[in-house]
Amino acid sequence: MERALCYGCVDDSYLSKIIRDEGEMFECAVCEESEREAITVQRLGQIMEPILREHFELGPQVIKFGEDDKDWWEQDGGLISEAVQEVLGQYFDFEDEIVNAIVDADDYWPPDGDEAYWDKASLYVPRRVQTGHYFAEWHNTLAELKHGRRFFSPSARALFEKLFDGIDDLRARRGRKRLPVARVLPKGTSIYRARVCNSRAALKSMFANPINELGPPPAEATRPGRMNAEGVVVLYAARDAKTCLAEMRPALGSEVAIIEMKTTQALRVLDFARLDEARSGKALSYFQPDFTDQVERRAFLRRLHSLISHPIVPGREADYLITQTMAEYLAHVHDKPFDGILFSSVQRAGGVNIVLFPEKGLLTNEPADAFRVKYVDNTFRLVSTTAIRYSHHNLEVTIDGDGEPWVDDGLGPPPDDDWE
Repeated sequence: MERALCYGCVDDSYLSKIIRDEGEMFECAVCEESEREAITVQRLGQIMEPILREHFELGPQVIKFGEDDKDWWEQDGGLISEAVQEVLGQYFDFEDEIVNAIVDADDYWPPDGDEAYWDKASLYVPRRVQTGHYFAEWHNTLAELKHGRRFFSPSARALFEKLFDGIDDLRARRGRKRLPVARVLPKGTSIYRARVCNSRAALKSMFANPINELGPPPAEATRPGRMNAEGVVVLYAARDAKTCLAEMRPALGSEVAIIEMKTTQALRVLDFARLDEARSGKALSYFQPDFTDQVERRAFLRRLHSLISHPIVPGREADYLITQTMAEYLAHVHDKPFDGILFSSVQRAGGVNIVLFPEKGLLTNEPADAFRVKYVDNTFRLVSTTAIRYSHHNLEVTIDGDGEPWVDDGLGPPPDDDWE
């Protein structure tokens, strides 16, 4: 009699439910129980074959180098059995029978010229995660914000609801620790704020009232920025003084005033630097219906940090519209709103910027109250810029089908191309 597997001997909760829903009373080859729903190994192969086909492909031929400058071509990847263990998340003693069932479930017809997808002698690799449709949705949403519905954009809301769904479950691995992407900055966290000082009169005002003069400008004088629309006040700062000064991009010889502030209460922030390395605390299952979309969404989330921290080219400030809308979503629309965000500085390697949103419902012109910060006494400093250092890297330039150049800046495909 053909072997069978019951729902109780499967670790994957989604596969266990499939077996429970469609199984019959077979004796399980693992626990020998015959009073639980079970499926045959043949049926298991039929369930797994399309899943494996979607997520694994034949490994490419790669060149290998040995001693004495000898080289040879060799297929990259692993046997089907390795892919089976990856999908199941566990090992069974009758793995060879599962592999045979998957090979048998390959629906091809040689008289029509079809070739088998599965070959027990071939090697297979995971398919590359595709995020092109998320980049396309990002660019399309930006286009709608620029040229269509600026307020209450349905595309923007739909995109951000999808991207940030379950964000509190994501963790970044740092050594043995798993650090939450949605984190809480404790009361007393230091942040730094700077402003160019272009006159002695300005210096006098700054020295007399540091937090008001070096804090965010009043609403009527607020220009649009990376995370705020015109007239919407947010607090841009940095986690350390060197990053704060670098973000000012001062000219040689200019003077910059800088202060330290501390938060007056715990603040909930979204850390985009951690998002780069994020994984869910809850493992995904190849058998869950939305597995592919969840994998692609998480891959795009890890790229989102580059999209929001990338500098805007002068004259293209309208490209800020989507990050401004994202900030409004996180501050006011998300089911668990954030008090601010953290993201890496592009002006100083290793530096971290912070943007704080004003306290909801509080009408005040006092930065300390609105952003829950206070000036640290005697931290006012005036510095002069004596040197500026630049670094560069090469960009890849390609020509599209219309003969138009496109520069690969590492932020994904251009908006008008059909990328998979």
